[in-house]
Amino acid sequence: MWVAQARDCRTIAAVFFELPAISRIVLLALVVLGGVFALASPSRADTASPGSVAFWYAANPPLAELAQFEWTVLESAHLEPKDVAFLRAQGSEPFAYLSIGEFDGDVQAPGVNLAAGASDVRNQAWNSQVMLLSSSAWQAHLLRRAEALAGQGYTGLFLDTLDSFQLLPEAEREEQRIALRDFLAELKRRQPALKLIFNRGFEVLPELSGVASAVAVESIHAGWDANAAHYREVPQADRDWLNIHLDPLRAKGVPLIAIDYLPATQRDQARELAQRLQSEGFVPFVTMPDLNYLGVSSIEVQPRRIAVVYDPREGPLSSNRGHMFLGGLLEYLGYRIDYLAADQLPDGPLAGLYAGVVTWMTSGAPADSAGFDRWLSARIDESVPLAIMAGLPVTDKALLARMGLQRVGQQAKREVRIASRDERLVGSFEAPVVIRLRDLVPLTVIEGTATAALELVDSELRQYVPIATGATGGIALTPYILEEGPDSQRWILDPFAFLQQALRLPAIPRPDATTENGRRVATVHIDGDGFLSRAEVTGSPYAGREVLDTFIKPHALLTSVSVIEGEIGPKGRYPHLSRELEPIAREIFADAKVEVATHSFSHPFFWQPERARLREGFTADYGMSMTIPGYDTLDFTREVVGSTAYINERLTSASKPVKMIFWTGDALPDAATIKLAYDAGLANVNGGTTILTHARPSLTGLSPLIRPTAGGVQYYAPIINENLYTNLWQGPYYGFRDVLETFELTDGPRRLRGLHLYYHFYSATKQASIRTMKEIYRSMLAEQPISLWMSQYITRMHGLHQASLARLADGRWQIRAMDGLRTLRLDPSLGWPDLARSQGVAGVRDLPQGRYVHLSSSGAVLALRGERDPRPALEQANLPLLGWDYLDENRVKLSFAGEMPLRFSVRAVGRCSLDVAGKRYQAVKADGLWRFDLPGKRVVDAQLLCN
Repeated sequence: MWVAQARDCRTIAAVFFELPAISRIVLLALVVLGGVFALASPSRADTASPGSVAFWYAANPPLAELAQFEWTVLESAHLEPKDVAFLRAQGSEPFAYLSIGEFDGDVQAPGVNLAAGASDVRNQAWNSQVMLLSSSAWQAHLLRRAEALAGQGYTGLFLDTLDSFQLLPEAEREEQRIALRDFLAELKRRQPALKLIFNRGFEVLPELSGVASAVAVESIHAGWDANAAHYREVPQADRDWLNIHLDPLRAKGVPLIAIDYLPATQRDQARELAQRLQSEGFVPFVTMPDLNYLGVSSIEVQPRRIAVVYDPREGPLSSNRGHMFLGGLLEYLGYRIDYLAADQLPDGPLAGLYAGVVTWMTSGAPADSAGFDRWLSARIDESVPLAIMAGLPVTDKALLARMGLQRVGQQAKREVRIASRDERLVGSFEAPVVIRLRDLVPLTVIEGTATAALELVDSELRQYVPIATGATGGIALTPYILEEGPDSQRWILDPFAFLQQALRLPAIPRPDATTENGRRVATVHIDGDGFLSRAEVTGSPYAGREVLDTFIKPHALLTSVSVIEGEIGPKGRYPHLSRELEPIAREIFADAKVEVATHSFSHPFFWQPERARLREGFTADYGMSMTIPGYDTLDFTREVVGSTAYINERLTSASKPVKMIFWTGDALPDAATIKLAYDAGLANVNGGTTILTHARPSLTGLSPLIRPTAGGVQYYAPIINENLYTNLWQGPYYGFRDVLETFELTDGPRRLRGLHLYYHFYSATKQASIRTMKEIYRSMLAEQPISLWMSQYITRMHGLHQASLARLADGRWQIRAMDGLRTLRLDPSLGWPDLARSQGVAGVRDLPQGRYVHLSSSGAVLALRGERDPRPALEQANLPLLGWDYLDENRVKLSFAGEMPLRFSVRAVGRCSLDVAGKRYQAVKADGLWRFDLPGKRVVDAQLLCN
């Protein structure tokens, strides 16, 4: 520890031993106390200890989950500045890894020029070059990196390899130690705003008071031997040595971070170790040596990702049944779905990040069946549950045995009966169980391991089990998942019950995009098709005019409207009509209830035309896009960017630009086109085919909301448009009335969707369709929803996709990365929000469809209690909530903002009043609630008093 005095140690020793014994004792005491006092001196650095810390050095960092930790240490090569900004916006402080003593690249590579700073020594354990800390070239490189990282938004640096100079010949070490000390002081002087975490650095820490914001140490109890590549238990002697160095830091109040290592298969032990380290005064993080694992700190992330594995041989994700049939159901359960191609499965652990893995594959084992089986087996090792659905892609007998399954030697004979059935899981949801032998996989359970939910027995008493659950997950195989009709399907399996049981999904606060502030969400968005069609009403106005006058203006619902440039623009198909059509579009976009979107230039019918042409029986009934003179080849930049520029320049104002693109035709752009839209600043929506009617009420008609791609997320339309309800606009033209059945069936017994009205301008052309549209509008308004623009709803869907949850040490839930989403749905078993111990929680509305908790921000802390909290609580409101802060037990500071006059209700014991900018409003009691009706659309920092 006292290496600062090394240069003078011989002189000091000579003088010391010439003193009398008593003098030597007094002097030694003074020296020791002086060292302690020096270490205990006030620090200039901010040494407030973080409540939690995480390390992630691998590619594709799970940003939303990492945002749960107060400090997050990352490898900067895997992040863009926007990722760093995201973490900071969520309240997490991102630290960039920076190696001080070693360089893992080629010191003589072009553009590097670090050869002068390299020593002759390599660290073979990490295959890196030990650098000379005294080298001006190396120091300049490090200072440039620190400046660049600060410019990218990092709040701190994690300084590694501080002791690598010890690998140099002994004669060189002291010079390098002094150079290290001086460099770290200079780094702090140059970048005073950056917090610095030292990875050890004991050789220089006593001389750098106030420089380190925290000190990290590895392997307190559980370590990793890099040379032998195995985990090891750390001996007590190593801890004793560490404590010699750590105790003075503790005395000084420097935060200490402990990084211990356990495999992903020991998650329970990791929790116990993290608690032990915390009790010893460390901020813990128990992880794996590659730092590609979401380990355990003083908090633990609640996994809310589910991996759905699909087989690319069966077609693209967009048409895969695992995506189309399971996506919406898993989203309802509150989970994010990551779709993984079976031939491109990720390396690394999934525990801590994924709640489960589901396969939906019907083509047998993948080409690399052995590798696929190993991947699944690794998930079992990690205790990540598996649900094998549809087909059986597993070939390995040992893997099947681990799942409690074994193959039956022969196919079932025709005389088959049902020996047992779990009515909770199969045959009581939508379709009954009928004996089917075609495609039946000859599989059964191993007694005492898995439990059969459906057991069939043939005439020779052979047992066949297509549905079962067990300790490792479950299976649900064809032909007992779906009842297949000529053009429809019904669930035989209860997919909710099966997935929850097989994946052992716990009761968690579930992000929910159907409801906000206790009201069902309503959106209206219009595709541009048919703008120039004539309405069959008096005067034969253009459909654009009829939509404005008959649908948009009379109804108090926010509306997102798009147009097709090729229909109404001077460079489109009908340039001679542009003078008449553009003014109507301008008037629509100028309406206060309307936001602006593009529906492309030429309305492509196929956004991946080459792939579309490969479909069996493909015909382009309308061509590949609208025919426009001089436009012969689809140009997606023209379609997306060009149409946006046209609308911004000719149809709307700078204060109200295009916000979105509504995909046209098949609405299935590839990743590059989706990225093109995002790069142009456009959100996107359309695709999906959600439609449920009394004639076809099956939840197989519920599409997901989200299709992730490498270019960004595509958001499907929550409910499909009138085209499907009217037989592709062939009639009956009143057919869209059935969307009211969709609204009903997606609201009970589960609320699976909000009220989402999606139509085209041509719905204003027929008398029958106009009457139907008016009826739909009346029905929506009668439900008293909360009206959102589609761009706002996209932020809710984004929050559903990326939100993360974590459990704090006191049992509260920490919610992060919700974007625009402001609702959590509680299972009644979880209880009620404890408003006094929560943060950012405004109230709860208990409905038959669910217990909906209202949040006032994208980040919140939710505490729960057994009974409803008596504090004044928001019951429901018609505008987005911006703030809800309890000043005491009876007073709340609140803010709302929207486009309608504010209406909200409060549940409280005493009478309520509201002070808004010096004016007091008294609530009216109705149905046991206190109701406020205010004329304003925006209320900022108003005070609610209930006593």
